Amino acid sequence: MISTPSRNKSHHRQHSWKIAFALNTGGLPNNGDQESINGDTPTGLGQTRLSRLVAAGSRQLLEKLNSARKNFPVKVFLLLLGFYTANALATILGQTGDWDVLVAGVVVAAIEGIGMLMYKKSKSVSSSSSKRRFESLIVMVNYWKAGVCLGLFVDAFKLGS
Repeated sequence: MISTPSRNKSHHRQHSWKIAFALNTGGLPNNGDQESINGDTPTGLGQTRLSRLVAAGSRQLLEKLNSARKNFPVKVFLLLLGFYTANALATILGQTGDWDVLVAGVVVAAIEGIGMLMYKKSKSVSSSSSKRRFESLIVMVNYWKAGVCLGLFVDAFKLGS
């Protein structure tokens, strides 16, 4: 009778150990729940927890790289266009010094508005074609915004030197 609660305790401890890993690594192979003490499967190479984590991490990295490659020339163009826009705003409108505060307010409002649209959580589950197109447009405008921020950052260094 005393051995039964201790067995339940160790079973509970193994169960809570499995829950601690939140990264989806494709699950454990089905071998009738026969695992060693530290959770490794006795089926051979390629089935360790570390190898599953490395494989899942590489899959996620490849997915991110492939999604970044989509429309790459347009993204670079918008980044450079934003850089040029920031340079033009800083030199042309800031030349007289009268428009500095107004332009800074408009730029900050535009950057914050684009950020709000970019990172706002969608409340509806259904995604129509027009909604996907709008989200794609906002993502592209976000690249322009990043170029503007980068350009203003570089111009601030030029003014400071």
